Amino acid sequence: MRAISSISFSGQLEDKITAAADNGFTAIEIFREDIIGFDGTPDDIGDFAREAGIRVLSLQSLRDFEGLTGPARIEALARAEKFLELAQRIGAEMLILCANTRPDSSAEGALEDLRLLADMAAARGLKVGYEALASSRHITSVAAAHAAVKAVGRKNFGLVIGTVHLFASASGSLEDALATLREIEPGDIFLVHLADTPTTRIDPALIAASFRLFPGQGSLPVAALYSQLIVQGFEGPLSIETFNDQIRSLPATRIAEDAMRAFHLLEETHARAANPRSDVRAPGLIEFTAQGEDAEDFIRLFTALGFAKTHENGAISLWQQGQITLALNTTTQGLAHSIYLVQGASVSGIGLVVDDMPLMLDRIGLFHGEAVDLAEPYGLARLRGPGGSVLFLQPGAYTPGADFSATGAAPGTGLTHIDHVAQALQPNLFLSGLLFYRATFDLRAHELRDVLDPHGTVHSRTLVSDDAAFRLSLNASFGAGTTTQRFLGKSGFAPVHHIALASDDIFGLAARMAPQDVLTVPANYYEDLALRFDLAPDFIARLREGNLMYDRDEKGTYLQLYTRAINGFFFEVVERRGYTGMGAANAPVRMLAQLREIEAEEALNLL
Repeated sequence: MRAISSISFSGQLEDKITAAADNGFTAIEIFREDIIGFDGTPDDIGDFAREAGIRVLSLQSLRDFEGLTGPARIEALARAEKFLELAQRIGAEMLILCANTRPDSSAEGALEDLRLLADMAAARGLKVGYEALASSRHITSVAAAHAAVKAVGRKNFGLVIGTVHLFASASGSLEDALATLREIEPGDIFLVHLADTPTTRIDPALIAASFRLFPGQGSLPVAALYSQLIVQGFEGPLSIETFNDQIRSLPATRIAEDAMRAFHLLEETHARAANPRSDVRAPGLIEFTAQGEDAEDFIRLFTALGFAKTHENGAISLWQQGQITLALNTTTQGLAHSIYLVQGASVSGIGLVVDDMPLMLDRIGLFHGEAVDLAEPYGLARLRGPGGSVLFLQPGAYTPGADFSATGAAPGTGLTHIDHVAQALQPNLFLSGLLFYRATFDLRAHELRDVLDPHGTVHSRTLVSDDAAFRLSLNASFGAGTTTQRFLGKSGFAPVHHIALASDDIFGLAARMAPQDVLTVPANYYEDLALRFDLAPDFIARLREGNLMYDRDEKGTYLQLYTRAINGFFFEVVERRGYTGMGAANAPVRMLAQLREIEAEEALNLL
């Protein structure tokens, strides 16, 4: 059974129930607070859910019940009776009980209270699901909660496992978490709460309270836990339960779509070993949309980077070099022009090479729910991505069709392929976009990295294909003055803000490029470079002369050059010498240099 908790949603309870049912969920858990605003009595909720085509799985959550004494215990028993009555009225099958967090609670007498609650529930035909919390006073682990369930010894009293709490009690160890699961009989588990976290480096109680994500959006190996449950024969309900304001800022329908996508990703990950799949191999065609002077600026930059115009079709020209094809679309109609009207001169489409197009189209049907259309005049399948962005799907290297006529120019040389793509997302789309790319293209996500901008912080996640042929960096910022947010402010919901091109001779390219086309690196960067790395002075001088940046990891070195921006978009040229990262250490310096140019331009506009 696929379920979702109402706490994961924004909006009114009616909207949450409808969105969950419309997106394929078979059950919903209802938080008590959501009942307050329901347009009807609690007794009407079950009928509303049944008419929508969904079951009410549980009422969430009775808290701080067991192990109290005196007046506090009397009050807890009275409150429990009211919760059970409410669960019955809304048509729920189960009441969720969270292990007591009160400092005045005691382990003594707790089992007696739990047995009493189970008997009270049984009299109403209800089950009780018992869940350990990272913040609980005594029962802080899944193993301890399971021991309590066994000791209570009631058929209607079972275990609720929260993946975040399970990892917290296992100190973040996957092996310890799996070992805990192996000790639990599937029949003892009434419900599993599925959630992810952005990082394992902060307090588990804080993560559980405010930072839970959908599976696939964070860093926990939730898929491994899911697989273990299936292997053990668990057939009970699995429910998405997140507490996250960033997710709740989205419409209820989008939240339900993302949650179901997370379920599909878990299922596909479990079944992957026995099924063929289609991988993303590399970025291919990149389409730009521009008009007037902006189009001329792109042409000048393409030429400066060594691209040659090899084909044209009316207002669309193709510029090629190595395995890279750039399309400049200056038409005044169609999708590319619509994107231009929204975000100005920009990237209007990214081509991705896939190794098995039929399998990929089947995958898109599973994870995206929409059929692709045909992108003319390129003859490629087209898919809409986060924020209305456009993705072209290529079965191989792009070859211009009959609609394009050759100019006679040979492709340029020096740049070999596209190293990576970077996309900026409005903060409320960041997690949704991350899940879209992970699920649709089966990408691995690195842990969240915060990059310091002069005016705030940029949150960044890198997604990589198995063979590292495709790298995608997703970036978002809540700081209004950051370079990322300034770019988004004038360019839409999810524009591509830069593309990195691979070179095998970056020094030669830097020597050929005019100063007005290259981002000027602050002079003190090279002073700092000498402190960070043991580099020869003449090598640093060569870097300084070409406005090149440098980084190094355990695998090798990385050289970077940035172009000046056109409406916020810029190219990065990179030379990898075994290096596997993305040059994150240099990103704050790049942002600082770009900010200087942005503020200088703004100052000129004020004159």
